[in-house]
Amino acid sequence: MRPRTPTILWIPFLFSIGTFSWALLIAGLTLLSLVIITPPLADLRAAEAQRNDLQGTLDLCDQQLTLQKEFVIAATQDKLQMERLASLQLNLNRPNQQILALEPTTPPRDRSIDSLLAHSLVAVHPAPVKPLPWYLQATQAPGLRPLLVMLSCAALALSFFLGIKYDRS
Repeated sequence: MRPRTPTILWIPFLFSIGTFSWALLIAGLTLLSLVIITPPLADLRAAEAQRNDLQGTLDLCDQQLTLQKEFVIAATQDKLQMERLASLQLNLNRPNQQILALEPTTPPRDRSIDSLLAHSLVAVHPAPVKPLPWYLQATQAPGLRPLLVMLSCAALALSFFLGIKYDRS
């Protein structure tokens, strides 16, 4: 059985040029990947927000269409409802009907079918999109992005040259 290597012998390896070269390589690749991946992620989040807004609009349009279909079916079957609709929209009143003005100072309202159905619509709240994490948002700063690219390229080049200069073989 081999004797266990004392921990003190690992310390030179931790502080060797090879370890530093690998650390620079990993840091450079991480920075470069963050700078490259962040713009498509931001575009994806914007597209998700737009999709959610359009889905909410589509849901409202579907509700309105359903209400209009129900109204058309009910209006064609009920003569009294058709007369009430005509009296609301065209101010046509039956001869035996008396109109009471409860408040003469109120302005006239829009009494179209669309405005009447709009009161029956249920509000739709689109799902919010999670924002990018702070470290990804930081890479989108206009002046910081070229600096990060230069730093990552410098770290990759330094890692390469340190690996060549101090190669043990």
